[in-house]
Amino acid sequence: MIEEVKSVDVSLGTALEAFRRAYSVAQDPQERMLLDWHLANLEYANASLMSNLSMAYWDQDDPYEMGGDHCFIPGGNETFVRSLSEGLPIFYERTVQSIRYGSDGVLVYANGQEFRGDMVLCTVPLGVLKKGSIEFVPELPQRKKGAIQSLGFGLLNKVAILFPYNFWGGDIDTFGHLTEDPSMRGEFFLFYSYSSVSGGPLLVALVAGDAAIKFELMSPVESVNRVLEILRGIFNPKGIAVPDPIQAVCTRWGKDAFAYGSYSYVAVGSSGDDYDILAESIGDGRVFFAGEATNKQYPATMHGALLSGMREAANILREAKRRSNEVDSSNSLLRVRFGGKYLDVGCLSLCLYGLISRNQAIKLSEEEGEENRMRMLNQEFGVRLVGRKGLSGAGESLITNIRSAKSNLEDGGIQR
Repeated sequence: MIEEVKSVDVSLGTALEAFRRAYSVAQDPQERMLLDWHLANLEYANASLMSNLSMAYWDQDDPYEMGGDHCFIPGGNETFVRSLSEGLPIFYERTVQSIRYGSDGVLVYANGQEFRGDMVLCTVPLGVLKKGSIEFVPELPQRKKGAIQSLGFGLLNKVAILFPYNFWGGDIDTFGHLTEDPSMRGEFFLFYSYSSVSGGPLLVALVAGDAAIKFELMSPVESVNRVLEILRGIFNPKGIAVPDPIQAVCTRWGKDAFAYGSYSYVAVGSSGDDYDILAESIGDGRVFFAGEATNKQYPATMHGALLSGMREAANILREAKRRSNEVDSSNSLLRVRFGGKYLDVGCLSLCLYGLISRNQAIKLSEEEGEENRMRMLNQEFGVRLVGRKGLSGAGESLITNIRSAKSNLEDGGIQR
């Protein structure tokens, strides 16, 4: 059913414009500006142009939306990051170029350094995966590459400006700005006041849609001047002077080599299933993926990214336990050679065999003295030593594998 819908999917922008024309909606210029503001707000929520959004699935996460009010975090999101990263070894200025994975583990190459592990969690933004900045060896499965290509990764930019005083009103949390140009409807269309949580008179202006793309072609000075022009157009007619800012910061997420965008959206021809595919581990539980673009229920959100990390932590722990159980349950072949005082017969030596677990083999190797090892075998492990003919099929299989490995080594090494 989903594949059928994908084949006839169109953009949300196309559908809404057809509806607007069919029912003569927003014919008045004032109504049109108001409609454009709401469309800009949709483009902000999805970090993309309306023309890119899937009409069928753009809001597929709505049923999972959390209730309650939106809120600001005093001190910013960095408060969470610092708390969660406390005590963790973090290597800065190490840009990952390659992730190589196989049955023997994972190798991560970054700035000429090699990091080895049993498993790896990849949390880079979808934009980085789309760009192909990281080489995966072997290549990512076609199913995952398809999801990376199908999902959209959009753009939202912000300008944060610190003023000498609050001129917009202490009780105002947000206010908007309308424009007559539909192509620039997302240009600083919404302002957030952070005065109550930042400790100072701080305004954040949002740039969405097509305006967010054009914004990255402007210099920071031009961007801030444009914000001030809009603010003065709003407040000067009310007799309120807008002062020059003390400090300003402009984002450029589209040009950021560690992001190449802001957050994901469901593009035309895509669906929520692509989020699930992106979340799948690869390499028989060697490489795991987390991030907002792997969370079908809460994409494009900070809490979605956080929850995906918790999900993958549980998956990694489950996989580690599975591998540990496999090691514990796998058998090692023990050969005990008897000679000298241990034999009353005329032969020089006698070899007996037994099957023990890997953990038992490790514990046995740590025990000192032959008599102590024999006591551990018999009394603690309950292992019965037998002749070659008394071995089970598992024992014979181990002997065959050992001989094969020795033969390969004698022929010049194991071939991969």
